[in-house]
Amino acid sequence: MAVNPKKLRPYDEPPRVRGPLIPSRPDSAATGFMVLGALWLVVATGLAAIWVLMLMFPDQLHFAMEFDLPIIGKLGVDFSADTVGSGFMNALVFGWLSNAAFAAILFITPRLTGVRLIGESLTWLGMAAWNLGVASGLAGLYIPQIAGHGPLAEFPLPADGLMLLAMLIVNVAFWRTLLASRQRMPYASIWFFGLALLASMGAYALGAAAQAGAIFINLDETTVALIYAFVARALFTYWILGATLGTLFYVVPRATLNGLASSGLALLAWVLWAALAGLSAVGALVDPSVPFVITQLGNVGTMLLVAPVFLAVADLGLTMRGRWSLMLSTGTVSLAVIAMAFLLGSAVLEAIGALRSVQALVHGTEWAAGASLFGTLGAATFAFYAFAEHATPRMFRRDWAGTVLTDGQLWATLAGTAMAGLALIGAGIAHGSLIAQGAPGDQLNGTLIWFRLVAAGGLGLASLGGVCLVGTLFLMYTTARRAEYILADAVPAAGH
Repeated sequence: MAVNPKKLRPYDEPPRVRGPLIPSRPDSAATGFMVLGALWLVVATGLAAIWVLMLMFPDQLHFAMEFDLPIIGKLGVDFSADTVGSGFMNALVFGWLSNAAFAAILFITPRLTGVRLIGESLTWLGMAAWNLGVASGLAGLYIPQIAGHGPLAEFPLPADGLMLLAMLIVNVAFWRTLLASRQRMPYASIWFFGLALLASMGAYALGAAAQAGAIFINLDETTVALIYAFVARALFTYWILGATLGTLFYVVPRATLNGLASSGLALLAWVLWAALAGLSAVGALVDPSVPFVITQLGNVGTMLLVAPVFLAVADLGLTMRGRWSLMLSTGTVSLAVIAMAFLLGSAVLEAIGALRSVQALVHGTEWAAGASLFGTLGAATFAFYAFAEHATPRMFRRDWAGTVLTDGQLWATLAGTAMAGLALIGAGIAHGSLIAQGAPGDQLNGTLIWFRLVAAGGLGLASLGGVCLVGTLFLMYTTARRAEYILADAVPAAGH
């Protein structure tokens, strides 16, 4: 008769190994940024759909309330189309795109330098500070007494402080890792990431300083508004565009297993982008107090910004030589190609919008939001989708081949972004034309409601794409088989 093994007593059991409170394994911070970014994408696109509905029914969906608190005094809440629109753009740029950009930078940099990320644990503090700042800043948008006034510059000062701390931490981790590398000439992605990190931190600090000046030293409102406009444009041209290009320069060669077609073209694209991104931001200084020639130079910079985008896309297209068949299936390459197509379309739309005749027609209309969607929900989002498709199995240490959710993520986001972007651009043109003709308000609303209805449907689809991304990450982590990725896969060969 078999004898049952002796049951271990509590003091005979081996002690449980407790993990550290703050994870320090490779790619842990990048994983955290990516997961939080995916959650913010759902929030941002949901706010976007609500925003368009509020444009359609402003009186029915507007909500405002004022409270008389004991110590604080009167505190109001404003849930209007303007505040919801601001919430959507801030959640998209700072919540989804910035978290995804941080994840890409922290994942890609060690693989291009051959050095493990320095300060992995500290970057968790940056992740917590960044997302706490974004969440509190978004909440502050709906309280008129503490909200700022300006695109991407409305967060209260405490939230700005948290986000600047996070930017500083990520910058320190990036530059320490880069300086520890023995490579004499970093790869193209590093050029874009480095300047994007420094320029975005400088621009955001400038916006926070302007807000502090308005509060404490009564800085002129016009000056503050111009600084806010400059900062918002610089965040798009330096931070979002720079992180997008840096990510694409990594994932396309890695996914196609081809070396970069031309380092010279990449370097030329970087030089032109570095010069024209700042000049383009000057074009946002639209005010009678600003000399006309300065604004026009900024508009010229916006038009010329097509050149570095075209050079980068051409270089990446040549890199895909012999591997174009990978586009036929959902994966890193197909997502990257969609990102490149949106990138060209966004650059052309921004250049058209910089023309004086077009500005006169569409100023203050939905045109700007539609063109912005092509760059944010289109180019940048699909670039980070491509990055997630390549990197998240390596982050989670899982063997993953994709599911129907991956297809849903691609097609829902593609169709939704195209629908919403084109509908808002069309609404902007119709809006400007009807105003120029002196059309009455009833005719204006009756015409625009159809464009806005299509835009709301498109943004709803884009939100579904975000839900698919979150579902994919969840299934990958909980159901996929564990796998380890060898160093040769992690550190690209020279020229990749």
